[in-house]
Amino acid sequence: MKLKLYEYLGLIIGLLIALEPSYIHPDEHFQTLEPIFTAWTGAKGTATWEFLPENPCRSITILRLYYTPLLWLNQHIFHLKPLGLLYLYRLQNYLLYTAVVIFFLEFCEVSITHKTKAKFFIRTSYVTWVFQSHTFSNSLETIILLLFLFTCQYCIYEVRSRHYATFSSCFLLGALISIGTFNRVTFPAYLILPLLSVFYHCFLSHWIGVAYTAISTALVSALIILFDTKAYSSTDCKSWVIAPLNNLLYNMKVDNIAQHGLHPRYTHLLINLPLICGPIILLFISQKAVLKLPALSCISGILMLSLFRHQELRFIIPVLPLLCASMNLDNFDTFFQAETIITSWLVFNIVMGLIMGVFHQAGIIPLISYFSGEEFPVHIWWKTYSPPTWMYSNPDLTVSTTNFKENVEFVDNIPWHVVSNHVVDLKGSDIELLNKTLTKFSENTDSIQLIMPNTVLDKLTPLQSQWKFITEWETQQHLDLDHIDMPDWTTIKPGLRLYNVSLIV
Repeated sequence: MKLKLYEYLGLIIGLLIALEPSYIHPDEHFQTLEPIFTAWTGAKGTATWEFLPENPCRSITILRLYYTPLLWLNQHIFHLKPLGLLYLYRLQNYLLYTAVVIFFLEFCEVSITHKTKAKFFIRTSYVTWVFQSHTFSNSLETIILLLFLFTCQYCIYEVRSRHYATFSSCFLLGALISIGTFNRVTFPAYLILPLLSVFYHCFLSHWIGVAYTAISTALVSALIILFDTKAYSSTDCKSWVIAPLNNLLYNMKVDNIAQHGLHPRYTHLLINLPLICGPIILLFISQKAVLKLPALSCISGILMLSLFRHQELRFIIPVLPLLCASMNLDNFDTFFQAETIITSWLVFNIVMGLIMGVFHQAGIIPLISYFSGEEFPVHIWWKTYSPPTWMYSNPDLTVSTTNFKENVEFVDNIPWHVVSNHVVDLKGSDIELLNKTLTKFSENTDSIQLIMPNTVLDKLTPLQSQWKFITEWETQQHLDLDHIDMPDWTTIKPGLRLYNVSLIV
């Protein structure tokens, strides 16, 4: 009874966190909403490397299939500003994931007691509250993967009841393989072992099922390639666009991955997995797992993704529901530390939910929303995550950033004469580059605004003899974890500020 209450509270907390302005990683905007919103509305934004026509690594078709319906509804019915639209997408992600989990667990071959406890752990996890509600391609990957495993299990059920898998089930299986792969190139990593199991149980004596699945995969893939090619051809792409292949080839080169960060190959297993699971990692160690499709998918995904040197936590967020469905939870109540694990689990997820879902980089989105659809001067973003420029909703927007020459950062490509509706992303550049940027713009305008987190306020001290910084906008709901210099506790300063900057005459 107590677990059921916590489960429902977890659902409510997830809904509330979905409506918070936290910002986990730039990819939640730049791989999804940035390209689709700017293409739909005609607003200007940031063109990321994945969507450049020279080597397109992301499928436009998948984005259109998933994100366009709400854009259409917003244009014709809701008329929400970008902030409201963002929250609408987060609610869509969260509610869809919650519904799919129910279907997924329903066809897992486990007891009702197991399903009840699995739902409790999934719904009270910060991964569900935060990552699954945000607009990551990883969030959609989890949903597609659960639908795929559900379909696999249904195929096995059909073979047991009628000795063959139906055409519709095999066709859906192939379609999900294709859609999932074009959404994220990492998707097949989770499929290898489950597909071997399905082949053994369903297709070994019924090869027609393999043919149906292969035809479906090929047909859906061909359609996506066709639509992607058409989409990119309008931007001077002259050959067939196979986005997952381009993405894979890009990530096979260590020099390319190094630009995004190299990690030890044990990062997923020893760091990211415990961060996702928290205290229930003890259950995986001490309890026997149910080696069914979810467990096979989990093992397959972690092992395959560990081969690559770039390992972020969000790459393995699909393992949370898989592990919860794989654990032997029937005897959990008799486990000698059950109460302690539940208590520590709830505390762990509330803390992580607050940090990641409520406060993390949470000042950026409200600040941009303040200027959404309005004229503004030069905005210089310093020591923050890259601003999601689609939320400016500005057809006259100019976006500039730094450039590198032999690993040295410069601002050579910034058009200094553009002094209105101009966003300059200085990222984590040093104080000298900030000073140069302010100086160059001051030669053309006296209307310059600087956005920066409170964690780096002390770094402005050398510039205060030359520049006047007047606070125009400020929020305390902003946690910057990237510029905390431990053990200097004074750098832990929540907050984000917008300064009006002018020369001291």
